[in-house]
Amino acid sequence: MTRRLFLFETRRLVRHPLVWGATVLVLALQTFLSWDQQPDLTMDPINATGLSTCLGAVVLVVASLATSRDGRHGMPESLAGLPGRAEHRTRALLLATPLVAGLAATVAMGGYLVIRLLSGPAGGRLDLWEPLTAVAAAVLAATLGVAVGRWARWLIAGPLVVAVLGFLIFTNPTNGQARWLLPVMQVHQPDWPDRPSAVHLVYVLAVAAVFSGIALLRHRVRAAPAAAVVVALAVAVPSGATAASTRPPAVFPTGVTLTLGHVDSRVRERYFGSGAYRCTVLQGLTYCAFPGYEPWIPLWEQAVEPVVAALPAALRARAPQVRQMSPTWSFTDDSGMIRPLMSWGHPDQRRMLAEDVAFWTTGLYDSAVKHFNLSRRAALCNVQGQARTVVAHWLIGQVSPPEARRALYVDRDRGRLSGLDWGPAEIGYAKLLLASPGAREKVQANWDTLMKPTTTIDQALPLLGLKRTFNAPMGATPCL
Repeated sequence: MTRRLFLFETRRLVRHPLVWGATVLVLALQTFLSWDQQPDLTMDPINATGLSTCLGAVVLVVASLATSRDGRHGMPESLAGLPGRAEHRTRALLLATPLVAGLAATVAMGGYLVIRLLSGPAGGRLDLWEPLTAVAAAVLAATLGVAVGRWARWLIAGPLVVAVLGFLIFTNPTNGQARWLLPVMQVHQPDWPDRPSAVHLVYVLAVAAVFSGIALLRHRVRAAPAAAVVVALAVAVPSGATAASTRPPAVFPTGVTLTLGHVDSRVRERYFGSGAYRCTVLQGLTYCAFPGYEPWIPLWEQAVEPVVAALPAALRARAPQVRQMSPTWSFTDDSGMIRPLMSWGHPDQRRMLAEDVAFWTTGLYDSAVKHFNLSRRAALCNVQGQARTVVAHWLIGQVSPPEARRALYVDRDRGRLSGLDWGPAEIGYAKLLLASPGAREKVQANWDTLMKPTTTIDQALPLLGLKRTFNAPMGATPCL
């Protein structure tokens, strides 16, 4: 009897439009949200697992409605004459709903990862436990839905549970380490210590088993389901406690200068040890990436090489090294290098590399360093009216159009705002220079004069073959 009911419920769920509609929605939405970012095997599964809770919500509601249907609309009287009992139907649903839910989650997660792998060079390190957690969360939603449908037959019961769980997951970043006790925990950065993904997967599966036993105990207390609940709890409690007790990334002290000693010990060797980088030389320039991110080096080159190619030959030979940066631990950066990020794809990320090359080679970053001190920490380095500022934006224009100072996109949690201050005149002249024939030869021939902080834009216009179009005075307190 259970076998026949299992086949019936499986066929019904396989054809259910809500289940597969949610699967397609999750797959399409996650693909859309990450479309402008280069595939990152570290972050993509974690991000997709968070969004897959939408599929879990649908599965929970469908499972609860399927389980409680035999108690609505006169069904108890209709089913009383059949040989099957409610316990058989519960068993069938406990077999069918996790199977279909797991299959749907596999399609959503597997399809997303395949799309990401086909969309360009992938960086990062894949943790296989993360995508499996998305499948396990869907299985948990299925068994929880059956338990809710069996213990609370109201139509609203499933949606209420979904609303409560959805709120808790949405506010998960504020829950401290207790957030690991929820089915998914999507808060992470690519340079943080490894997550307790394996033990968390065990915890989610154990909780799913707990709800399976609870659903069966609704009919009568029997040794098998009671023992299953006890065993599952014996696994869920220590595994959940282990995940929740995992030490979070280091919390930085305030009022002190951060050093390498403040980097979390679990990742210090990974990002700052002797084997932290894999380096290659392309067109005379050295590019270094963290292990797993080497496929992104050609993408960095596309943002760096056009700027370097516009420099005088002697300066090209001394161009700084391109070395990947760990954003969380950026206070340890060597300021003499070009620093690509641990995410890639957004146009602003290309612009940041172009800015780094342009500002270093024109000396603007050196001036900013000299300008900075504790007494004027927030003061901008004013480089208005200087010829080298126009040249710097012309160099950036080889990759990204010159524009006003603004916060540039680093990742979904961070942005970068330059400490240099320029105005519309510098942007306007840089655009004119980009449109001027022979601009590269003129810049290279007059490089030394143009790079002097005291050379004004008005003095540089004849050297660049440009007419005076904008009023470009030096700043009141120029940064030299």
